[in-house]
Amino acid sequence: MATSPINKLFRQSEVLSRLQDHANRLIRLQRKLDAALPASSRGAAQVANLLDGELILHATSPVMATRLKLGLQTLKANLQAAGEPVQSITVKVRVNPFLGKAEADEVKVRPIGEGGREALLHLSEGLEADDPLAKALKRIVERSAKK
Repeated sequence: MATSPINKLFRQSEVLSRLQDHANRLIRLQRKLDAALPASSRGAAQVANLLDGELILHATSPVMATRLKLGLQTLKANLQAAGEPVQSITVKVRVNPFLGKAEADEVKVRPIGEGGREALLHLSEGLEADDPLAKALKRIVERSAKK
């Protein structure tokens, strides 16, 4: 089998070689983890790291993290039986990055009756002019009047 240029680079550097070995170890651990988990939990946990015998797992949700934590002893025993040097397991919930919309949602204007607008104006006039609540009340009255 021909070696790729990237593999040659990894073999030339001791640091990169250790990094590649660690990545391969984590991939192997992920396969063994998937085999050790019940079918309903497969794919819900990912191997994040293995440091000094501590396996760190990322769960997809708090519910899955709780399920994993309830079965940690069995999971650890299964991984040890598969030949992995796991002494302890830490489960963390993986936080997904915020994927907010680039555009703001259109503001939904709800009609307010004349009596409601007057009551809000009266309330805002009883507050100081620079009070944030007074500004918000006036903004509500202005938006409701536009419709």
